[in-house]
Amino acid sequence: MKRPRIGGRVPPDARLRGALPALLLAALSLAAFAAAQQSDGGNPPALTIADSLNAIAAHSQAAIAAGLDVETAHQATDRAHAPYDPSVALSLGHFDRDSAVVGVLGALRAPETEKNFFVGELDVTYLLWDGGRRSSRLASSRSAEAATTMRGRADVVSAEVDGLATYLRALTLKAQRRVVDQRVTSLQDHLREVRDLFEHGVVARNDLLATEVRLRSVEDQATAIDNGEAIAAESLNRLMGRDPAGRLDLPAELPPPPPLPDTIEALEKRALDGNPQVQALRARIAAERSVVAARKGENYPSVVAEASHTYQQDRFLVYPNTNILFLGLSWQAYDGGARRAGVREAELAVERTQSELDDLTHRLAVAIDQAHRDYLQALKEAATARTNVAAAEENLRIEEDQYKAGLARTTDVLDAEAVLAESRFAMANQHYEAYLRAGLVLSIAGEDLPAFFAAVREQ
Repeated sequence: MKRPRIGGRVPPDARLRGALPALLLAALSLAAFAAAQQSDGGNPPALTIADSLNAIAAHSQAAIAAGLDVETAHQATDRAHAPYDPSVALSLGHFDRDSAVVGVLGALRAPETEKNFFVGELDVTYLLWDGGRRSSRLASSRSAEAATTMRGRADVVSAEVDGLATYLRALTLKAQRRVVDQRVTSLQDHLREVRDLFEHGVVARNDLLATEVRLRSVEDQATAIDNGEAIAAESLNRLMGRDPAGRLDLPAELPPPPPLPDTIEALEKRALDGNPQVQALRARIAAERSVVAARKGENYPSVVAEASHTYQQDRFLVYPNTNILFLGLSWQAYDGGARRAGVREAELAVERTQSELDDLTHRLAVAIDQAHRDYLQALKEAATARTNVAAAEENLRIEEDQYKAGLARTTDVLDAEAVLAESRFAMANQHYEAYLRAGLVLSIAGEDLPAFFAAVREQ
């Protein structure tokens, strides 16, 4: 066989061999892409806690309202800054008089204006000094804007806590549904055993009836849990700014909650600075103190400079265009005590807000301590419930063996099964209660909830 010459025409079989790696790579890439698309379309990833909290922070009604409030406060700050810039006024008009203006000087009469004429005026006014009132008002507006931002942040955090509770409620119901499914399977197995023994005349008919009643009650419980889970999913969608009827994929269960990022003492100290409610009140106090300064500045005069250009259409005027420069001062020397009363009123507002801030710090200290105690209690009860589940499983096995041997009643088996179910319910409830209490502790301390729960992944 001839070898292809360098620079000559390559035989078709050689070209095909050279293209095979590229074709193979393209085919593999296309297959991987198709598999990924099919996987994503058929089984989308479950919504994590962090994803749901981020959605609430961005799209919830609380987030939207907070954004609008902040924008409104920002516009108020821009308005408060306006006195630092000169104001420009333009006026234009046309006069139609029924008679001309005629001046009389002894025996002389001379017209001063025409009957019909056009006038115009352009004024530029600048406030040179007003006793610090405009600077105080601007500082007050900026502090009010900061307070609005923090209040909005507090509302969003509250919505995040509601979303966390709803998310965990849905997972709790999922866990309870699994427990109910286990109960149904266990009771169905026991019912078959009872029927077999009843058909052989070993047990009375009341054993059969008691088991059937218990099974129907548990099946009804499953329907109630399904309804609760559906409502929880709709509520979570609404909190995230989505269509309540939209699809929501949640994980089957979560691992044990991650430990708190710091000691409770350190978190309590952070709450005094990082809690958005505390920051909002502090910003409000700063705004109210600026109001006090502004009202005190009302005791001082205002100094204004004004430059004007006027024009009047009149053939009798020698100078129809006029330029005017004005420097003036205005001051209300006495107002009957209104200014003094206004200052005191503003000072009382500062004292009231300071009292609110002191009470809030005390309430937060109590709230974070309670939430932390509840968190530790939930962890303890969840561990106890796990131990109880193991003991209850063994107890049920013993009761079933004794029932088959004729040494126990069916009510003993049903009671043992109910104890096992209660232990499983308690384990699920306290597991997710610990998550919720950890979120409450962190929200009070002003921590970032999505960042904390970002490390949590489904099992």
